[in-house]
Amino acid sequence: LTFDLCETANEVAGYDGAVVDELRRRGVPATIFVGGHWAATHPARFREIAADPRFEIANHTWTHANLRLVDAERLTREILAPEAAFREAGYEARSRFLRFPFGACDARSLKAVAEAGMAAIQWDVSTGDPSPLTSADAIVATTLREVRPGSIVLAHANGRGFNTAKALPRILDRLAADGFRFVTVGDLLTRGRPVITATCYDAKPGDTDKYDHWTAPTGRKPSTVPLPEPQTASPGAPAPAPAAT
Repeated sequence: LTFDLCETANEVAGYDGAVVDELRRRGVPATIFVGGHWAATHPARFREIAADPRFEIANHTWTHANLRLVDAERLTREILAPEAAFREAGYEARSRFLRFPFGACDARSLKAVAEAGMAAIQWDVSTGDPSPLTSADAIVATTLREVRPGSIVLAHANGRGFNTAKALPRILDRLAADGFRFVTVGDLLTRGRPVITATCYDAKPGDTDKYDHWTAPTGRKPSTVPLPEPQTASPGAPAPAPAAT
């Protein structure tokens, strides 16, 4: 299970304590992808989460920008500034993983993430929880229908998962009853070879291109340099697709 805590440069997003409390009550580990701007505006909450051994902290850029479109200077800032914010809040460990906002990347941004010493982690199950029109029933149904061994589930705990807290207990109950065990992304990746795809996407290749109309001031276009050929996972290996490194 993964939860995003993020916000843009012009907002202060929330904190869904009911989600975090439910995970703690059940002793369920999770990976929390934290935006640097969110950590800077919620330092006490960030310290509380980072101090909990159940939770793995990962990078979700500074302001949830589309990294396909930013210039070189901002690309570096979006990747590295969260690490500085984490340290400012008292968290000294460096992030091992980064999640691209919108699931959108290109060869240049992937290279920058790798050079920063992080692996790019996407998901294969999106709960759809950022939409207020997605009910708790729909979140539960989507998650249970799409999850499989090795899945990485995307949800939110920043107040933008409008019905996540209502859906989470039912998801945990059903998955546990079906024999699933919950682990962090770092733990999952030690249990087999991850799927590495040729591009970043949400549900299918090309579906995040729609976010490119949110252009940077420079009007930069995404890199057209082809990404490496995807690697095929061994049978039974974890499948965090799309996972691009």
